[in-house]
Amino acid sequence: MLVNRILKHGKKLLAYQIIYRAIKKIQQKTETSPLSVLRQAIHGVTLAVNYS
Repeated sequence: MLVNRILKHGKKLLAYQIIYRAIKKIQQKTETSPLSVLRQAIHGVTLAVNYS
């Protein structure tokens, strides 16, 4: 689902590469599970969108 949000002009491989690089950077900078950081970010954004 996340890949489909990033997907532009049918370039699915590029979308996967963007996500993979972002997850690696999160892991390097935070030294925690990148999926938990991503989950928190998505949760924060959905709350902000719901209140708008």
